[in-house]
Amino acid sequence: MVSWRVACLFFLVSMPITMAWGFKMTERDLPYPAADASFVSQGKEITLTAYKGHKVMLWLFSTWCHTCAAGVKALTANQAIWERNDLVILAIKNHKNGGYPGPTIEAFVKRFGGDIAKTENWMLGEATQQMDMAYNRRKFPDIYFLIDEQGIVRQVGTAPAIALDRIRQFSTGL
Repeated sequence: MVSWRVACLFFLVSMPITMAWGFKMTERDLPYPAADASFVSQGKEITLTAYKGHKVMLWLFSTWCHTCAAGVKALTANQAIWERNDLVILAIKNHKNGGYPGPTIEAFVKRFGGDIAKTENWMLGEATQQMDMAYNRRKFPDIYFLIDEQGIVRQVGTAPAIALDRIRQFSTGL
């Protein structure tokens, strides 16, 4: 049986290579209108249209994923930039955690990001099956979407810890 560490290492090495060969993370060409999918936060179902008018980072991840832990740390370290530029971070656990066990999203974010979830621009939640089908059909353990104020998906990527420059550029509009 392949260990999760080997699987994560394979993911980290293979994703940049496959993307360089033209592998697309979604079936659609950018930019495109964001699908109005929903997630559950604190027992309430919330739709993405609730965030229209805001710059949004929709980040779907699994709580067993090491690149995801690094992503929480990196995003937390840059919190002042996100707040200053009004970037809403929707940190959403993959539907059924991508099929593997792991901690709750609250425990995961607390462990790697401290009290970041208490800030106004962070929202934790769990993807519905509808959101999973709309945004993560290929079952990536770590995928994010940068959605502008008009509800248009401008960028799609993986591993925010290694893509901070792209996220900063989107956030600041530069």
